[in-house]
Amino acid sequence: MSGCYAVFHKQLGDLVLLQPALGKLAERHGGDVQLLTRNGHEPLVEIMPRVKMQRGLALTPRHALYCYDPLNKSAFRSLAIPVLKRTCILPERRELAWYHRFLFGEIIVPELGDRYVAEYFWSLTPPASSEAFPRPRLNQPPDTWMPAWHDGSPYILVNPTAGWKRKSWQADQWATCLDALADVCTERFILTSGQDAWQMAHCAKIIRKSKRKERLMMAPGTSLREFLWLCANAGAVLTVDGAAAHLAAAFSVPSLAIFGPTSLLNWHLVGPQTKAVQAPVAEDDIRHLKNLKAEPVLEACRALFASRE
Repeated sequence: MSGCYAVFHKQLGDLVLLQPALGKLAERHGGDVQLLTRNGHEPLVEIMPRVKMQRGLALTPRHALYCYDPLNKSAFRSLAIPVLKRTCILPERRELAWYHRFLFGEIIVPELGDRYVAEYFWSLTPPASSEAFPRPRLNQPPDTWMPAWHDGSPYILVNPTAGWKRKSWQADQWATCLDALADVCTERFILTSGQDAWQMAHCAKIIRKSKRKERLMMAPGTSLREFLWLCANAGAVLTVDGAAAHLAAAFSVPSLAIFGPTSLLNWHLVGPQTKAVQAPVAEDDIRHLKNLKAEPVLEACRALFASRE
């Protein structure tokens, strides 16, 4: 019974950070990891090394199953799969429900604390390892995923929104930053976002406020495959805390992530080509993005662009 099952139904960026743990499972159990996740994540799963999407009922017996989120759907899908052992690995004890101890033979929850999420899951996935933590990595998307409207010219990908509005940086500050960067780089800027009305309106507002509109382009509605291709082939990715930052790092593309109230330690791993800027702490002890000015972001962008040379 080579191979194993993994269950994870959280957001796209969270799944990118699970990749090192899934790679560890593939090495331990042999064969590909059969992943039960959101149907919409299938394009991402296609470019994850040694991971296959499990659609429908999982009927093939395996030795082990690993569940990495506390969602009811994940717990009860885990119960229906024919395996010898079920393990649940979670970031926080408060996420445990009363039924978890009846569904899983082993529960691992030492608390995330200030640890990087990807390293936390990798280190807790059995067996213990003395090797250095491997950063998340994805295979290059095929060129058939390139958007039909893309003309092949170099570009910087700008993804200024995430699923939560509180992660969005002000449109005028983005415009100031991109106008200044237009003077020091030759690439155009392609703006992408989710399909919610407020996300597209935020991108449109950035372009309206820009003094260099000729260098900015709002991408037409992109599929996930197209978005993955754009992240993987950009000269750099400028974004807020979210999936685009995790994807860029996994594709080894230089990136800058802008953080507000979320934890920099949990969601960002600093490296020569992965930089981050966080809003200052306000009087209420919260890091509001409205208080982040353009200059520190510009400074980090210039350092990022210098690292590409």
